[in-house]
Amino acid sequence: MNYQITASPVFKLSLQRLCFFLEKKHSKKLADKTRQSIRSSIETKLTTSPLSVPISERLIELGITRYRQLMVDKHNLIFFAVDEENRTVMLLAVMDSRQSIQKLLYEVNLLL
Repeated sequence: MNYQITASPVFKLSLQRLCFFLEKKHSKKLADKTRQSIRSSIETKLTTSPLSVPISERLIELGITRYRQLMVDKHNLIFFAVDEENRTVMLLAVMDSRQSIQKLLYEVNLLL
């Protein structure tokens, strides 16, 4: 049985910001390709086996130990939480791996 995927408001906002950045810095084509790559990774990896993805080391450094981190490609990653009892995955944020997680969380929470 597959896991149900839910996107948090922070995830949606961070995805918009990532795609906006990619479109402005590189191209709309790259932004669209990245969005599709993220969607594909969620569908193939998180709906079937989210517990096989490791706990996020970036967040462990901040004292947050229950969230996982999926590398989508060379530069992008997704943070998420798994509720095993209800078989759900909550998408928390997406970001460029070269970005500061502290800065992202600060900026997105100011915009919500």
